[in-house]
Formats: sequence, structure tokens, C-alpha cells
Amino acid sequence: MEEQVQEWDKMTEEEKSPCYAKAEKIMIKRQPNSFGLGDCRNPNMPSNRFRLPGLRLEDLFALLFEIPPKGSTYFEDCLIELRDQNTSADFISFYEELLPYAQTRQLIKLHIELIFSKLVSELQMEARFSLDSILRLIAALSEDLKEDFVPFLPRVVNSLLILLNNGGLKDAEIIEQIFTSWSTTIENLRFCFARDVQGALRNTSEMRYYPSNIINEKISESMSCVLVLARPSQLEKGIKMILSEVAEQPERAARACFLHYDMIVRLQ
Repeated sequence: MEEQVQEWDKMTEEEKSPCYAKAEKIMIKRQPNSFGLGDCRNPNMPSNRFRLPGLRLEDLFALLFEIPPKGSTYFEDCLIELRDQNTSADFISFYEELLPYAQTRQLIKLHIELIFSKLVSELQMEARFSLDSILRLIAALSEDLKEDFVPFLPRVVNSLLILLNNGGLKDAEIIEQIFTSWSTTIENLRFCFARDVQGALRNTSEMRYYPSNIINEKISESMSCVLVLARPSQLEKGIKMILSEVAEQPERAARACFLHYDMIVRLQ
């Protein structure tokens, strides 16, 4: 059989055609597998018959750690994806203006003020049909910048508060869009905030004490990914900070209970 296999390997494609009696005589019957390349378990198959497609190292890391391809950014990928979904003239103009600055993280950092100002300026009820796209872009930007995004978080909070006060609170769909983006943003910053729970609380204080139970609950839920990573010493600092906030303004007590309780439970 081994000699037949070697002889088969020496034959040309034409000679291997089933119309040739010689080929029919020594042809090895292989059961196709999921790759369609023959049965790799066949002991008669030469070792060079089966090859798995190789992955480049950067592709492997991209699969394991969700790293965008070299030269790409999450913000750029999100922008291109949204461009395919939005055909309005306003969004096309928005896309064309920001795309040149989204090619690399270095470009994003260099033009972050322009990019960020453009994004938050679109967070208004008049542009409600593009709100979801803008919120997704903000979340993607936080994934690219990580800790460099933290200084911009208070401005995000301020823009979201204005959006809620101007009618967003009455629209369940907008609330869902806001907190889908918010939760993703906090998750992207979770390692940074886990090392500084007080900083996380300070940057989100206006949202945490917003006069709405549903907002308070969603804020507490979004902070859970930070608290689960925080050391006990950081949780203790967070509890003391919340108690201090409530002592200064007792009317905040009801709003603080969700997150305060979560921290205490995690310390036990």
C-alpha cells in the first residue's frame, strides 16, 4: 500500500483522473471531513496531505484579547459599521469629518478634543434618531483610550444629564441606549476605576444622585464590574466616601443605598 501511495503522489493531475485505469486501481478512498480535504485519521494518508490554515501571531492575539487589527481602532471600526447603517446626510457628513482622525490611536489622542466635542454636541433630543450611533461611538472611544478617557467622563455625564432632563427620561428606548453605552464605557475603564474607587465615584456622582430610581439602579448595576475587581481597601474608601456625601447632603441617602449596599455585601 505504501508503494501505491508513493506512486499516486508522483502522478500528474491528469493521470489521477478516474478515467485512467491505473488511477482507478490505486486511488485511495478518503472520507471527506469538515474541511473537505480527506480523512486525516486515515493511516494511509501521507503526513503532507493535511494542513490546517495557520494564524499569524497578531491574528491570534486579536481573537483572544479582542484587539483590533494592526492599524485599526475600535472607534474607526464602529464608525465604518455605523456608516453602513446610516444613510442620512447629517451622519455621512459626521462620518467624513471624523474618519481621518480615527485611523490610529495616536491620531485619536492627538485630535481627542475635536473628536470628543463633536460627539457630545450630537447628544441632544433633536438628533434622537442618531443618538444610538453617537452613544456607541463614545463607548468605542473609551475602549481605545482606556485611562486616557477618564478625564472626559465628567463631560459625558454632563451631556447625558442634559439629554435626560430634556426629555430622554420619558423615553424608555433612549434610557436603554444611554445605559448600554454607559455600561460598556464603565466596563472598558473597570481596571482603572478598580484601582481608584473614589475616583470612579467622584466622576459619576451626578449620575448616581440623579432623582430617578431607574437611573440609580442602572448606575449601580454598571458599577458592579468595577466593584468586583476592587480590593477591600478600595471598597472601604468607597463606602467612606458615600457616607461622607450623604452626611453633607442627607437628602441623598435614598439615592446612595443601592451602591452602598453592594459595596458592603462585597466586603463580607
